[in-house]
Amino acid sequence: MTATATLSTSEELFPTFLTAGRSAGAVNGVLYKAAYASGSGVSPGATAADNVIGTYTLPANTLNVPGVGGDNGPMLRIRAFGHFAANGNNKTVKIIFNPATAALGATVGSGGTTLLSSGVVAINALGFVLEAWVMKVGVKDSNTQVGGQVTNIVGATIVSPPVPVYPAAVENADILIAITGNAATTATDIVLDGWSVEAMA
Repeated sequence: MTATATLSTSEELFPTFLTAGRSAGAVNGVLYKAAYASGSGVSPGATAADNVIGTYTLPANTLNVPGVGGDNGPMLRIRAFGHFAANGNNKTVKIIFNPATAALGATVGSGGTTLLSSGVVAINALGFVLEAWVMKVGVKDSNTQVGGQVTNIVGATIVSPPVPVYPAAVENADILIAITGNAATTATDIVLDGWSVEAMA
């Protein structure tokens, strides 16, 4: 598998490939972990829209492996961390699963499922930590997933998790994952410093 995510021209990529042992007669699942960091960080390319500040293409069939002894397959953990500028402007950060397009610096495409949102915040010179999950449920090729929020900390505020969501992404095709920033006033009000995507059996 090849990582196709882009954080910035100075990105550092640390992929780790593992093969997960499964019980006799089952297909081995391939686990993937990719982490991205940038010394300068990445800000939205425009204001007043959900602009892509991190994008990753999950390879086809990563989630298309049913679990052994049950219907649950692999689970993704998606993490993002960054900081906000020193002002009271409104800012929003999201993790979106399976949008139609996710080009760095552009408004995220239509569709997709928001796994978590910071909500509109006016955090002044503090950081954010976001973490979401997506798990395959059901049989192979059923295009059934469930997901939601793990951690949503913006400044000193911990945001309570909403109810789970059900993306229904096509599992035998590549799936886009986007981290977006909506800076209402100035693009540099939001800075993504790093993020990771991890698939676990």
